[in-house]
Amino acid sequence: MRLALFGAAVGTALVIPGLAGAGDPRLLFEIRPPVTLVLENGGPRDALLTIDASNPGERRVRVEHVRLTYLEGDAAVGTLDPATSIFTRAGLLSDPRVAPGGVDHWEGLCLAPPTNATDRIRLDFDLVERRGLRLVRAKQVLDVPLQKPADPPLIALPFLGTWQVTQGHTCDTNHRRGRLGGQFSWDFVAVRDMGHLGAPGFDTSHRNDDSETFGRSLISPVTGTVVSVVDGVDDNDAQNSFPRRSLAEATRHPRWFLGNHVVLDAGRGVFVLLAHLKKDSVVVRPEAVVHEGDPIAQAGNSGNTMLPHVHIQVMDGADPADSAVSGIPALFRDYVEVTTGGEKTEREMIVRRLTAGDPPDGAFVLTPEAPRPAP
Repeated sequence: MRLALFGAAVGTALVIPGLAGAGDPRLLFEIRPPVTLVLENGGPRDALLTIDASNPGERRVRVEHVRLTYLEGDAAVGTLDPATSIFTRAGLLSDPRVAPGGVDHWEGLCLAPPTNATDRIRLDFDLVERRGLRLVRAKQVLDVPLQKPADPPLIALPFLGTWQVTQGHTCDTNHRRGRLGGQFSWDFVAVRDMGHLGAPGFDTSHRNDDSETFGRSLISPVTGTVVSVVDGVDDNDAQNSFPRRSLAEATRHPRWFLGNHVVLDAGRGVFVLLAHLKKDSVVVRPEAVVHEGDPIAQAGNSGNTMLPHVHIQVMDGADPADSAVSGIPALFRDYVEVTTGGEKTEREMIVRRLTAGDPPDGAFVLTPEAPRPAP
């Protein structure tokens, strides 16, 4: 996948020299992943940043204050001062501290670039360390270029009818903050007339057989080759049968999160995964060639899930458990998107026919022949 730079900022994140003198407190920064992507998911624009901050000194360094500036070239287009909220929203201290010789992982810093042309952020840090009874301070600056996806893969919806996005991949979602190649994934549930997710009583029973999703046919969203299949995992039924795994078990067997799943090689380094499939429903086998629209499996409730749904993700490798594999931002092709807004008694329905799109949380997606959900 090619990446197009928003503006002229290039290279890796840099510590601007000259602001910290010899012997002053300082940190060394590494950006992960090296490319910081900006997405627009149904309107909101965001980027998720992780910084590894290492302390080469012999005393603890504390971030006393941090300011965030959004830039278009050299022009500031937005400022967050103080920027402690991006740390606290990620579950970090508002004043991170890095031990001498240590590394602090500032994971999940959620950014909100204010314009489409924002091509860089600048973080201004006020650092402090204690030397006996004296506090020594220094300033340090970190520039991070921002990029947006160019020519993202286009895939078809893996089902027919009317479905709803129950989780997309904005900054605050488990998908975006997770791993297993699912950083840009979606969860979908099937929808009945009037927007119901199942038969009467499903909201309280949570039984698979009462769900509109469980057992629904899934089709291949791409033309490609089947890489791997898992098909023997029992489905969870009702929320009291949700499988529990210890941290050690989950670490040793990370694919359990996916339950029954299929990985497809769409070519050109693009792999598509469908997860939480119904036990014994997969109708394809490894090395088989599939065409877009071919039957693949049925939606289920296997793996790390409490209610039936289908999970779909696009990634740059075949094995989601490989630590080197990352999610790829992708778009769905040729569908109708329905979103709602306003109060319950005065909701408005926005219907768009899209040639390519990234449906946000709560949106309904329809194949052309499917009826629209009632407002």
